Amino acid sequence: MNVLLILILCVWNINACGDENDDDEFIDIGIQLNGDNRDILIADLIAEEKDLYNAGHISGIGLHHFRIQRRCSRRSKRSVEDIVDELKRDERIASVVVGEPLERKKRDFVHDDELEELYKRYRSWRKPPSLFDDEADMNGSVFKMAFDDALYKKQWYLENEGQLKTPANHDINVIPAWLAGYSGKDVIISIIDDGLDHKHPELTEKYLPQFSYDLNDLNDTEHDPSPRTYDSANNHGTRCAGASSGKANNGMCGVGVAYNSYIAGIRVLDGRITTLLEARALTLFAVNTSIKSASWGPTDDGTKMEAPGQLVNAALDYGVTHGRHGKGVLFVWASGNGGAAGDDCGADGYVSHHNVISIGSINHLGKTTYFGEFCPSTMAVAYTGGRHGKSSLEPSMPVGVVAADVGGKCTTKFFGTSGAAPVAAGGLALVLEANPDLTYRDVMHIIAETARIPNLSETDDWIINGAGFHVSDKFGFGVLDIGQMIARAQNWTNVNPRYECYQEYNGTNVALPIGATVEISLNVDKCQNVTYLEHVVANVSFTFHRRGDVKITLISPSGTPSEMISYRDNDAADKGIKYFPFMSAHKWGESPIGRWTLKIETRTPQTRDAQKSAMKNDAGELLYFGLRLFGSYLSDDSNNMQKRHESSAFVPGEKELEWLYKRELSIRQSPNIMQKREFQNLATERQRRKEQHSEESSLLSSFWKRFGF
Repeated sequence: MNVLLILILCVWNINACGDENDDDEFIDIGIQLNGDNRDILIADLIAEEKDLYNAGHISGIGLHHFRIQRRCSRRSKRSVEDIVDELKRDERIASVVVGEPLERKKRDFVHDDELEELYKRYRSWRKPPSLFDDEADMNGSVFKMAFDDALYKKQWYLENEGQLKTPANHDINVIPAWLAGYSGKDVIISIIDDGLDHKHPELTEKYLPQFSYDLNDLNDTEHDPSPRTYDSANNHGTRCAGASSGKANNGMCGVGVAYNSYIAGIRVLDGRITTLLEARALTLFAVNTSIKSASWGPTDDGTKMEAPGQLVNAALDYGVTHGRHGKGVLFVWASGNGGAAGDDCGADGYVSHHNVISIGSINHLGKTTYFGEFCPSTMAVAYTGGRHGKSSLEPSMPVGVVAADVGGKCTTKFFGTSGAAPVAAGGLALVLEANPDLTYRDVMHIIAETARIPNLSETDDWIINGAGFHVSDKFGFGVLDIGQMIARAQNWTNVNPRYECYQEYNGTNVALPIGATVEISLNVDKCQNVTYLEHVVANVSFTFHRRGDVKITLISPSGTPSEMISYRDNDAADKGIKYFPFMSAHKWGESPIGRWTLKIETRTPQTRDAQKSAMKNDAGELLYFGLRLFGSYLSDDSNNMQKRHESSAFVPGEKELEWLYKRELSIRQSPNIMQKREFQNLATERQRRKEQHSEESSLLSSFWKRFGF
């Protein structure tokens, strides 16, 4: 198996040498030294002896990063296989890992208006005039902040006063935080991306070279993460940094959410990437870094299903256990823009990782965008703009996230989840400033406690879970509310340590016929030290003739369903999956004890190719099902979280959602942002009425009596 992997890597690198734009080939190798030789000088000596480049130690995963690198025009004297064998035979080396090549895509998004302009060059067709005007007169809008930045008044997602003819109050409610003096001071945000134009006026004063690095050019002795070229192909990281940390009151561009935060850059996407490089990007300077923002991942084309391997899992674990001096790095990850391709971020094990804060995007109306992906791992959404539907007839606001751009420029068209993640990272920097003692899990809890329902016109998939949280495949817990988050953070008591328990289904393999629904149950009667759930991971293995024709739903003992993976039209893989970790945050606050149900649905072939595939193999099997239950022990006298009473999950009615929305909006608009929200009493009220079997009054009338709204 190892030989086959090495041969594949060799072929990949030989092909790469054929690229006329790339003169070098490289293969990344990680070595772990044995107990008596764990010294960087030994690693240097081994590299010199083997004629390898020593790129340094990878913190957290115990490997020294070696690289085989030669000019493609030269003939290799030794094969990669020979070098690996030599290293394995070396008594000073305990183990050898060969870096696997990866395909990674930035989660930027070409705005529809730009595509239409290209189309107009060849056609005289024009769309109906938009209801929104990029050059709208904003003099009539009264702003609470008086920044002199040229584009600040177009940053509707930060302070929305209806200035671009958008509905007011559709923003992340950062103004109360700014007015209270929070701006990200002493918080370090690291952008892992394609480079950072740190000389840009928006970034230069807060740039930290000592916590930045260039993994795409390991020969650069200064490790400068500046983009390789100042063009649109490498502007992504700079835009992300501008959105999170752009300077205020410098007369140009806009204002970063955390405009006084420090900024660092890890350049890794502008070149070939391997598992070793990816893991190293996640661990670099983790001890000193507050937040790492990643707006990239496996390709969002609806065909891929990929989870982190051993190295990246170890890197993420290291980041949350040792990062930020033991309080844990906040890994903020863009959920993906593959909705138009029928993708589902349940297939992305990076976004769906229990150590990651997954962030989606919504538009100026608080609605999902047609390119957004649904999945139960998303914690929250942030405003960035974009159309709700694909139709070009739908009015679209031409202003997205305002950010710095390479070459000292500015942009107003940073759309998609790529923009949402750094906006969220900036907001979370303010929360950490308000309470530096928060752990990464504290921040997750605060998001769950404070995120708001963003609109009343798209409410078809909200559910109140068994602990009283409102959750959605489209919005997570809701849209980020920075003012409310800081209000909670100021008086927050750290949550108890995280524990996990693992439960396995021990039955025989279960047949998966075409067009069938199969359910299996797993009874959890004990989960030591976990009474309050956080993340739930379902490890699943199955075979089926077409992977995209399988839908999996996990139902908790409280009755909360999570569609772990949806049908995906473009996924024609015929090998199924093996121990894939599907994660859900929808069971937050519930008890793990009781009967869990895994529901697997298979659909009939939708295309001719699918029919041919089905004829070859008309049945599959569920081979494995295991549950990783993460959470903490919550004692009766705990005061760090709102009191929640365990009950059955339910789908709220239209009137109930309207009440929730109005109450959360009223708290958002209130000068007293410390108000406590009691929406979880909805579940208590329903349970009480169910037990009493009262027919004297309707649910709505008792609801109004209880809350007086």
